[in-house]
Amino acid sequence: MNIAFPAFFLLALILPGFIFTNAYERTENTTLDKKPFEASSASALMCALFLQLIYASFVHLVVKEIDFALCIKILTGVKLTQSDVESLSPDVGFIGSYFVCLYLASYIMGKLLQKIIFCLNPYKSSMLAFDTPWYYELKGKLSSESDAQIIKVSCLSDTKDGSYLYYGYLDDFYLDKDGQLDRIVLFDVYRRDIRNDDNCDTDTDRYYQIKGERLILKYSQIINLNIEYLYIYED
Repeated sequence: MNIAFPAFFLLALILPGFIFTNAYERTENTTLDKKPFEASSASALMCALFLQLIYASFVHLVVKEIDFALCIKILTGVKLTQSDVESLSPDVGFIGSYFVCLYLASYIMGKLLQKIIFCLNPYKSSMLAFDTPWYYELKGKLSSESDAQIIKVSCLSDTKDGSYLYYGYLDDFYLDKDGQLDRIVLFDVYRRDIRNDDNCDTDTDRYYQIKGERLILKYSQIINLNIEYLYIYED
């Protein structure tokens, strides 16, 4: 048997684990939990094993019997007999459907588990909170006592034209592939030129509003970042 076929079959078997972990660890443009490749691969392999055991058992008992002996032959690279090929040929469509359904189920289960974790552990102080340096801070979800509804940000940005202090409401943020802050998006933003502080008597003189709906700032140009949490209380 061609050595590429067992490798392809093995890849098809473990792929659900990677689909599941990727769906579980990501939400929109935010990486929730950045792990080393070795740890991520180990988690994906364990998830793939668990998913395959549950899914294959269900299909074998409820939908159609699976020839596990033939699967082991394919994985180990044993040459298939003519009878093996003949028994496999009519089930090509079933095999394709098996993997397509499993991949879709893995993605849905990953997203569903993520939502459950957020529902039961929504704060940074929660027992099963994701290990992320920025997500909870910039979402304002530190604890049940510190659940901010509005977040204001002031940051000092260093450019070739000088240093400016930006002050506005946080609208969105994006992380890079390593889970570190890449850029923040602000609205209703005011800017202040640090060089003019000595010539201004009031905050009105120091700050001026920036026209536009959203202002995007690269984190690489930000020297420091101050986060102000605002809370809405009902009387």
